[in-house]
Amino acid sequence: GCFNGKNVGGTLGAPLEGKNGFFDIEYFLQPNIVGNPQPNDDLDLQLVWLRALEECGPYNLSALDLGEYWISYVVPHWAEYGIGKSNLRAGILPPLCGALNNDYWKNSNGAWIRTEIWACLNPGNPDAAIKYAFKDACIDHGMGEGTYAAVFVAALESAAFVESDIRKLIDIGLAKIPADCRMAKAIKLLLDNYDKGIDWVTT
Repeated sequence: GCFNGKNVGGTLGAPLEGKNGFFDIEYFLQPNIVGNPQPNDDLDLQLVWLRALEECGPYNLSALDLGEYWISYVVPHWAEYGIGKSNLRAGILPPLCGALNNDYWKNSNGAWIRTEIWACLNPGNPDAAIKYAFKDACIDHGMGEGTYAAVFVAALESAAFVESDIRKLIDIGLAKIPADCRMAKAIKLLLDNYDKGIDWVTT
């Protein structure tokens, strides 16, 4: 189900990737959308991580292992992907490979959109899921907000296997990241505005 959901989300969201603005997406509501999943780097990376786990073993897998698989199997070389890979090739190890010359992209969303695999491999165990999510995210985000976002989402996704209350899930995710990071502040602002009845566009 998670794999299929990732395919659906990646396919429907792809036309909007890289675009700025407010989007109220109506084609999501069509009852008979047909077609095949589109290529999706966010999903492809998770398939590479599965191969790394099979070959390295789950208890030995390190951020450096993931970096080596990234260089060997991941073709895209844009934005934080390219910076992380270039730094790795220069001998700069994680997490520094995700930080050096990466002031803009280290705070982007490249890592949290590939966290499902860590949650699915660690269902109901957020602490285990976030260890893998951190190893993954630090390769191209260092200690930036992108890494905090990945840890937050991985914890929430893992906990969702055993908890259905959305606010409790958000609290679980928030407990795993620094309270003063931009990610945590943004989530708290969102929750406050929701509780006050402020609409999503204003928020």
